[in-house]
Amino acid sequence: MTRDMPVNGSNTHQSPTTLVHAMQILQITASGGHRGASIDDYLDELEFSRPTLYRLLKGLKQQGFLRSSPIRGRYLLGYELLVLGAQAGNGAGLRDLARPRLLALAQRWGDSFYLFARDGVNAVCLEVQNGAYPVGSFVRATGGRLPLGVGQASVALLAYLGGDERDEILNHNAERLMDEYAIAIADIEDEISHQLKHGYSRGVEGSLLPEYCGLAIPILDHSGHPLGAMSCSMLKSRMTTDHKLDVLQGMQEEVATMVNKAHGLLYLD
Repeated sequence: MTRDMPVNGSNTHQSPTTLVHAMQILQITASGGHRGASIDDYLDELEFSRPTLYRLLKGLKQQGFLRSSPIRGRYLLGYELLVLGAQAGNGAGLRDLARPRLLALAQRWGDSFYLFARDGVNAVCLEVQNGAYPVGSFVRATGGRLPLGVGQASVALLAYLGGDERDEILNHNAERLMDEYAIAIADIEDEISHQLKHGYSRGVEGSLLPEYCGLAIPILDHSGHPLGAMSCSMLKSRMTTDHKLDVLQGMQEEVATMVNKAHGLLYLD
């Protein structure tokens, strides 16, 4: 049975704008991680009134998409989203396959390891595992999104798309990449060439998080299309030649294990 989200007490037919606002609320809540989000967090990011915000929060709570945090005045993602997420899945259970692999890498090498997948013109973080030396990241939690072109994982995803599709995405994201991250399209294209030649991406350094660096390798289906990308982030001081080679080898081995467990449904070029 389809459930309509009430926002004004009786009208269950929502405008596209209302639905967009509801999705924005969920994204802001997700970006807060385990702390969730407060009323001020929402108002700082959104361009609608406090009464509209309260109305939407009430509707999202009623439908199970939000819940109250133990911290007074804050909201967390609701458990209904877990149900939807489980049904949505991802490429032969990609997240379930990757989670133990990322944990093993984090425990072995101490860095932060991630699984990303493409979501339109963005890359979405499906899983993150931190080791003994966790670092900051462009995304703060599972579910965080980045415009494709930001971070080593998004370069690994872009590299295996068709040229026209990749150009369309980069043209769409170009202004945001420069304005928010100081990343030029030409630098992304250079890194894509590196990915295709060497099999891994280092990302493009922009204006944010200059003290960190990382590596990423793609996870490809049987046709060579990217299902996702496995990546790591670390302090630049940890990226010695030996550590780089060790981490890359470890990631390649873990992705190979994923391929074997997927019985050929995933393919690593």
